[in-house]
Formats: sequence, structure tokens, C-alpha cells
Amino acid sequence: MATWIEDITDALKKLGGVAPLTEIYKEVKKIRPLPHPKSFDATIRGAIERNSSDSKAHTGTKDIFFSVHGLGAGVWGLRAYVPVTPVASDIGLLPLGSAEPSRNEQTIYRILRDTDLARKIKLMHKNKCQICAQTLIINNSSYSEAHHIIPLGAPHYGPDTPDNIIIVCPNFHVQLDYFSVEINLEKINTIAGHEISTKSIRYHNEHMSTYHQPPLT
Repeated sequence: MATWIEDITDALKKLGGVAPLTEIYKEVKKIRPLPHPKSFDATIRGAIERNSSDSKAHTGTKDIFFSVHGLGAGVWGLRAYVPVTPVASDIGLLPLGSAEPSRNEQTIYRILRDTDLARKIKLMHKNKCQICAQTLIINNSSYSEAHHIIPLGAPHYGPDTPDNIIIVCPNFHVQLDYFSVEINLEKINTIAGHEISTKSIRYHNEHMSTYHQPPLT
């Protein structure tokens, strides 16, 4: 018989790499042969926590699972599924004579702003844009971008927290960078475990009429 870790891993793979505990329990029940122990849910939760450095119960050996910090609701995922955002092919290939600061700025935008937290939330949304509900496919893989609603850079200095992040396609990311499109909390696509702050949305919408330069997000 497979181990609990193997069954949990298989369940999360079928769920797309990340899911709330309630969904993990259901999926493992489909995989795990009967009879199931009375402590079924607690056994799964314990196995996950012992194998995640995000948990105080981590045994310090394997680090298979992650928790999306700050979201609560028992949302867990496979670390191996956290995507690495590809670097655009034009980075580092600027023509001779281009100013060095310009190249550095592009590198920061494409790499440093795509935080570990942002990548985990993109996985939660399966790279589906929260505004247009479309999923961009590049080289047979889904792609999305994480926008910090209150930008991280000056003069905004927004937080890198889940409630300040919205997952969008590149088209809407550019529009949000320019504060040229409104964010309507009632119309965006949401999922269990990821809530966007009304404070962040209010900040963005209030800046639409006054801000005209794209910040680094």
C-alpha cells in the first residue's frame, strides 16, 4: 500500500498542485483503499504539516508541501508545482549603446517582483485572469502575472501580502500598472482562500484619475 505522503501528493497533482484541505481529504478518499481510519482527516493534516517547513510541526527532513502564508483556510500545495516565471527572451540582449539602468529596470520587473508568494497564488488560480477569466497559453503552458494592487515600488510602497495581489493576464497587468482600468471586487473572479483587500482596491481606484506613470509592480 502507498504511504500517506504518496496518496496526498497524488491527490494534489489531480487537484492542480494546490487545494484547500477539504478538497484534499475528498481526493485522498478516492485514492486510499478502505477501510479509512476514524482519524482520517487528522492523519492527512498531520502528514502535510510534518513535511512542510511552513508548519511548526515540521520534522526537518522532507519539505514537500507549502502553505500560502496569510491566507488561512488550510490551503496547501506541492512545492514542486510552484512555477518559475520564464524570463523574456529580450532581457540581456539589448543593443549596444542602451543605458545600463534601463536593462536593470526590466530585470527587476520580470524577476524580483515575481515573489514566491505571488507564484503560489498564481498556482492557486491555475493562471486564470481574475478580470477577464482567460488563460494565456505559451509554449503549451499556462501563463499569468501577479499584480500588486498597491505597487511595491516608490512612491506607493505596498505590501507583498496575499490580499494586495490580483492574478491577471498581461493585457490587464499593463492597464493596472497605468491605473487605466477600475477593479470591481464584485466582478472579479475569486477562489476560496484568496481574498483581496478592499483597502488595496480603493487605493487603486482613487489613483486612476491622478496617476499617469507606470510603477514597477
